[in-house]
Amino acid sequence: MTKLLRGLGFLVLSLIIGEVIKRALTSGPGRGLLGRVGHPELATLEGADAASKKIKQGIEFVRSLASPKQQEVAPRERPPAGPRWLRVVSDASEMLLATGGVLKAVTDFIREDERLRKQFERLGARLD
Repeated sequence: MTKLLRGLGFLVLSLIIGEVIKRALTSGPGRGLLGRVGHPELATLEGADAASKKIKQGIEFVRSLASPKQQEVAPRERPPAGPRWLRVVSDASEMLLATGGVLKAVTDFIREDERLRKQFERLGARLD
């Protein structure tokens, strides 16, 4: 329940602060101040909206810092039962399968590259 209330509080707070910032930037004194500071583009509706979004993102960042972190602990996998040499052979076979897959992809790429190279050479010979 506390997390729900905290989440709703941050949501409402970010909406209120975003709207206050937007209205302050588009008001007469806000436009004057932004003109003197050298950022008159923030006094437009689009600029004020972008600034409001950045403020909301900042509030969400503060919310993420304020909420307690829950560390997920991955369950430890137990090695399969059986002799050690069986596990070693199983691991080696998985590594060989992965290596074979990579080598297969490389050879397919080289074959396709050669096929395209020959095709472009024939096309170039016809154009000459």
